[in-house]
Amino acid sequence: MITGVILAGGRNSRMHGYNKAMLPFKGESIIEGQIRVMGTICRDILVVTPDPDCYANLSMRKATYLPDVYAGHGPLSGMHAAFLKLRTEFAWVVGCDYPTLSVPAAQLMVNLLKQMDYDAVVPIVNDKYQMLHGVYRPERLLSPIVSLIEGEQYRLSGLLDMINWLGLKESDWVESGISHDFTMDIDTPEQYLSMLLRN
Repeated sequence: MITGVILAGGRNSRMHGYNKAMLPFKGESIIEGQIRVMGTICRDILVVTPDPDCYANLSMRKATYLPDVYAGHGPLSGMHAAFLKLRTEFAWVVGCDYPTLSVPAAQLMVNLLKQMDYDAVVPIVNDKYQMLHGVYRPERLLSPIVSLIEGEQYRLSGLLDMINWLGLKESDWVESGISHDFTMDIDTPEQYLSMLLRN
């Protein structure tokens, strides 16, 4: 079984403080779309956020909201909070600013984890590690995540130096017949406008 994890704790500074999870996209907010899509394969969905009240009035499948344990340390602390809570062998972890999640991509990564002894499978697109659309084995990762946070090393990619992981490059996605557009995220108003125009 797999649990969906949405990290929604960023400061959104490049979006002038606007909550990216609440941006409208294809008739719903980004986070509504994410919960709907993830709900097709995930038993449970956890949203890590410091402000669950801002999602209280949304019309969507029930999710569990929880805060960081180590507040203010980025995606690593969000993953830590979620991994403490969930009880499944695998976690599909996404950032709240990825509006075009791919179930086939997640399923492919989960299948590779099942077949092999990796701790994580992560897309690599345009030479960037897309760790916020990756699949992980939470039980194995809690200890290295805590070590990084307590060592004041908050860079998400630092986790990859401590675990056994597989990266899937553009050619792997092409071979699998899966578009890697799912790795497109929104950091700025300009990127948001471009995403709207593309979709």
